[in-house]
Amino acid sequence: MKVKMDEMERSIRMRSESLGFKFVLIVLIAWTIVELVLYLGFNRVYNYVPSLFLIAALLVQGLYEQSMKRKMVAGDDEYQEPSRLMQGLVTAVGVMLVTFVVGFMALYIG
Repeated sequence: MKVKMDEMERSIRMRSESLGFKFVLIVLIAWTIVELVLYLGFNRVYNYVPSLFLIAALLVQGLYEQSMKRKMVAGDDEYQEPSRLMQGLVTAVGVMLVTFVVGFMALYIG
């Protein structure tokens, strides 16, 4: 059941969700660094879980933000969308970089 929220309640909800997301990111970054130090310093097996969750969380947040921005300015005459070619190149480089990092981790660390 959906509950109608007024502007203040929406603002409070958005701030709390933002703070929760930032907290989770900080925990994942710290966990990734701890796992990396344990791997490099004490020759323990590297745990991929925090790194993969961190990458996934940042990708989902970034893609959703881009989607929302695109929907907000759809049909606006004053706004000119960046070149599709440039967006495609940046996306391709990002995907290749993530693929390279995951492949490197799988081959050399694991």
